[in-house]
Amino acid sequence: MLQSFVPFLDKERYLIVCFFEFFSNGGAKKSTVSFAELQNKLAVSLYKLQDIVSAAQNLCSQIPELKLEQKQNKKITLTGLDTLKLKRIILYEAHHSLRFKIFIHITLRPKGYSDAEFQQKHGISRATYFRQKKLLLKDINTDIKNNMNSSEAYNRYYIYSVIYYFSYLDFIDNSSGKKDIAASINYVTILLKLSPTNIQHKQHLYFVAVCYWRSKNGYKMSENDEKYFADLKKTPDIKKMVDYFNRVWASSETSAYRITNFVLTFLVTIEELNTDILPNLQDYDSVEKLTHQQIALIHHSLGKNFSQIGLRSLTNKLLKINAEMLVPVYLDTSYNGMKDWKFYENSYLSIAYLARQLLQCRADFKPARPLGENENTQLYYSYLFTIFTEIPTTAFSDQVRIAVDFSQGIEYTDYIKKKLEEMALLNIKIDRFVNPKTDIYLTNNFDPAFKNDQVVWDHPPLTKDMVNLRELIVKVKNAKHKKMSIMI
Repeated sequence: MLQSFVPFLDKERYLIVCFFEFFSNGGAKKSTVSFAELQNKLAVSLYKLQDIVSAAQNLCSQIPELKLEQKQNKKITLTGLDTLKLKRIILYEAHHSLRFKIFIHITLRPKGYSDAEFQQKHGISRATYFRQKKLLLKDINTDIKNNMNSSEAYNRYYIYSVIYYFSYLDFIDNSSGKKDIAASINYVTILLKLSPTNIQHKQHLYFVAVCYWRSKNGYKMSENDEKYFADLKKTPDIKKMVDYFNRVWASSETSAYRITNFVLTFLVTIEELNTDILPNLQDYDSVEKLTHQQIALIHHSLGKNFSQIGLRSLTNKLLKINAEMLVPVYLDTSYNGMKDWKFYENSYLSIAYLARQLLQCRADFKPARPLGENENTQLYYSYLFTIFTEIPTTAFSDQVRIAVDFSQGIEYTDYIKKKLEEMALLNIKIDRFVNPKTDIYLTNNFDPAFKNDQVVWDHPPLTKDMVNLRELIVKVKNAKHKKMSIMI
């Protein structure tokens, strides 16, 4: 799990998460490790490890197809763990952690409990409550705490990120304000003509729920919070939103305007606003300028292959990404756990190189605020995945041509060609016949006359064979990319 969310788990429950993560990092659905390995990894005594194993076995009994067995030779075998089950384990441990419950209580009070009522509900003493609360706050990052203490807007966004990560609302049995929250979401969705996906619906719900409960508990945003907002033009639709929030949520027009700014800033951050609404942002012309610079850069990089692009779709995606620069501070943490770019840099060198060029273009753009480390990572992946989805792989010069020819017959040869479609993102082309431009010859008979790379499979390919072929394709691709870079 992301380290930034560790403080919300009780120490004992976090150790259970670490126990399962140790197996998950091994990558296999069935894995056996020794007690000594686990002790070393978790830094616990043998006695404590037995407690963790016992708790883990109890948890496995509640999750179908997940099985934990202790062996006679002081080894443990876990079967059936995958990313979904690991996430379920994290959520289970969070929702049963006193620390997480205290965080919800002190920040949202969704059921309106007083401190005394909360302590009674969870069967803890006043001393335990305040001790755990102190430890929780101590473990939260100092910068985060300082920002929470100085800004209600930051408070709301941070609380949103925590409860969204732990899927809090998916498990709460009852809460106040459901009708008002749903009505507000529907109003904004219809007014701004949004078409949210299932995930975006969930993001709306969590964000608005935090705003609703914070407002209900008397927390108001002030002038100081405006440093977190994107500036908006007072268009008719913006005025309608202000009037709505003034009637339903806020006691003054100024407060309603801040709520409107906060909601629209959130929608900019998650790249949901339609491009016909983005001009409502102040300084939007700088977003267009940056986007046009990046389109020109892509055109230069692809040359005549630029004509393969659906330009409107690519431009709209870049506009949404670049509009985030109008948010005065970086708020998103989507890719904080993905700071190692090596996989994409090694496997898709041309695409990764272009993504870095777009990122550098944004970093050099003077009207925009400087990039922080986390935002740098966020933007890299945003540009990278936009290139993947909006620019055909055939537009890049590192295409690898593969000829497939097996003596087992045409149906087997066609099967292998079909298998190669799984590697389409690597920018491959299947040659009908071997020719001088063929990069890789895939066959079951060695041909000494072929001078480029040759792969011989005497049997239908296994997983390891496909992995080895992929590595060869990447090697050939990268050699082509480097050759083209030298020529340029």
